[in-house]
Amino acid sequence: MKKVLITGGTGFIGYHLVRRLCQDNVAVRCFVRQTSSRSLLQSFEIEYHVGELHDTERLRKAMDGCDTVFHVAGLVRARNYQEFEQTNRFGTESLAKVAAECSTPPVFVYVSSLAAAGHSKPEYPRRESDPAEPISRYGKSKLAGENALMSLAERLPCTIVRPGIVFGEADKMNLELFQAVKKLGIIPIPGFGGDKFYSWIHAADLSDLLIAAAQKGERLDQQQPIGTGIYFASCGKEQSLSDIGCLIGQSVGRNRVRAHRMPIILWALSTFYEAKKRLTGKAQPLDWEKMWESHYHWACSSEKAKTQLSFSPHPLEERFNQTTQWFIEHGWLT
Repeated sequence: MKKVLITGGTGFIGYHLVRRLCQDNVAVRCFVRQTSSRSLLQSFEIEYHVGELHDTERLRKAMDGCDTVFHVAGLVRARNYQEFEQTNRFGTESLAKVAAECSTPPVFVYVSSLAAAGHSKPEYPRRESDPAEPISRYGKSKLAGENALMSLAERLPCTIVRPGIVFGEADKMNLELFQAVKKLGIIPIPGFGGDKFYSWIHAADLSDLLIAAAQKGERLDQQQPIGTGIYFASCGKEQSLSDIGCLIGQSVGRNRVRAHRMPIILWALSTFYEAKKRLTGKAQPLDWEKMWESHYHWACSSEKAKTQLSFSPHPLEERFNQTTQWFIEHGWLT
């Protein structure tokens, strides 16, 4: 791996991947939107190409000379399925077609999501060999992106990585959990019933897996069994939100953290955001679909990655301590 192209490099996961590659002295080229903030990447020597995923000519220039493509960019919030599809399906397809047309096609690694596979059953984390059954518009659009890659598998060496919940330094999406634990001593539980279990992974560990997948991972193959060329990414042990609350509590100096069930409040809040989304035409941080997802377990097994790629994530306790320290040092958590 000498020169790589990264989409989504200015985002939180992209930041960790760029940092790791730069540490390994790999030449990094980032394909970014005109409006993307590059503040996280200021300390790295990076070549930038500006454009959109549907701009094939700019994609060709950005991909020229690259032996690996990490497709990290994706839409996680949208008003409707069409918006998700435009980026997560058609954007992925556009990028992959340009890669497939190269005289020597690069290895193509796609950051998908556990949501593309669907929720898990109690005490049975999802495995790569399980048929995909996404239940959300986001998950369906990410699976559509995977299927677009499968259709190009004979022309392009592709590997898919499906992470669970990703957290770490520069992570704004999970920052509210840290704030709730530090300031209030509570971890909010959204759904009804008993604890639901989730798979978590730190972005630095995910970056290690992405690089390993590029270097020695399986490739998609329509002639092989379901799951060939796909890896789940998790810390190795599913956690309830109560467990996560305790880990965050330890990292912020809270000896006692209370799991506070608040489904009615959160359903009311999601109804407010749902109405706001329809009135303003803008995607919101919470909606009915996200609340519906909270009724299920979201866990996956990383055994395949451990066995085939020697994947060895750091302990969650260490990673939460590391994340909290970064939040405090950068004034995100006071």
